[in-house]
Amino acid sequence: MRIFALLFFTISTLIFAEKSNNNIAPDFVLPDLEGNNYRLSENFGKGPIIINFWATWCVPCREEMKKLRKIFNEYEKDGLVIVAISVDDPKTVSRVKNFIKSRNYPFKVLLDTNSETLQLYQAKTPPYTALLDYEGNLVYTHSGFRQGDEKILEQKIIELVEQLKKEESDTENQK
Repeated sequence: MRIFALLFFTISTLIFAEKSNNNIAPDFVLPDLEGNNYRLSENFGKGPIIINFWATWCVPCREEMKKLRKIFNEYEKDGLVIVAISVDDPKTVSRVKNFIKSRNYPFKVLLDTNSETLQLYQAKTPPYTALLDYEGNLVYTHSGFRQGDEKILEQKIIELVEQLKKEESDTENQK
């Protein structure tokens, strides 16, 4: 009987921990390319958010951003937002705006020239990607980039979109 009680307590704790706010993404405020401040938490509730740390000098970052554009074009209709955070230092940050404009990336681009936000997410180097759900919970993180990594990220986005649609349907059915 004690084993059953212990097992029940452990499972209940795990379920509660999964539903708690322990996975809320660290909030931050960073300037965008126009100098306006962007606060992450003000964008929760609108759709899934991909936070992608990158740099102009990072070759894998460039490849990943091409894949992120395709993902964005596919799931923008579902509320997907991509926040591309450049960790270019003060010596190379002047290249960021031209890099983004010349490739016509549709992402919100922020500047983290001292890499404090990168460190806040416990990452060391770009590329580093984090996926947040509609409530701002971290649901997936990945360091580095290799061909095929984008498929895992896309599958996670599909799961989030389907989960939201199911929740909306359940809410409608309860009315």
